Amino acid sequence: MGKTINVRYKIYVVEEGIKLPKYLTTKYTTFGYKMYNNVQYKLASIDKCAMLLFHFLAENMDESNNITHTVVIRKEFMAHAKKNLSLDFKDDTIKKAFYQLVKEDLIIKYKLKSEFTLNPRHVFKSTEEDRKKLIQTLINTFSNFKSNTKSNYKKALGIK
Repeated sequence: MGKTINVRYKIYVVEEGIKLPKYLTTKYTTFGYKMYNNVQYKLASIDKCAMLLFHFLAENMDESNNITHTVVIRKEFMAHAKKNLSLDFKDDTIKKAFYQLVKEDLIIKYKLKSEFTLNPRHVFKSTEEDRKKLIQTLINTFSNFKSNTKSNYKKALGIK
């Protein structure tokens, strides 16, 4: 998974009528992703499965926000939803949710059928400097290509 930090804290217990301190430790993760203010209105317009899928994909994307949309990732999400959320989603429901995320520009679609990028305008895992570099790279890469009607990259990235 990722790194964790240990946080030590103190509670008091009574032993033989004497109040004694007892030290305990709990763990917290040190990794995660950031969502930006402009994502909230997009998340409000999608259904529950799509919103949960978005968060799942954000947790599982690589350092460049890339994901591969395959039956494997959908099965992983199904298992996660069933085990951790007590929700039972069918594969077709997850496919529809995925394309709902594309329609809302939360995911950038390319020509390749299974390769996608979670839009760094809305979510990112690393530093602000890395986010800026990724957005610049995506814009520079796409601005040199002819318009691809099967991709939502221009609208998703806010370029003309």
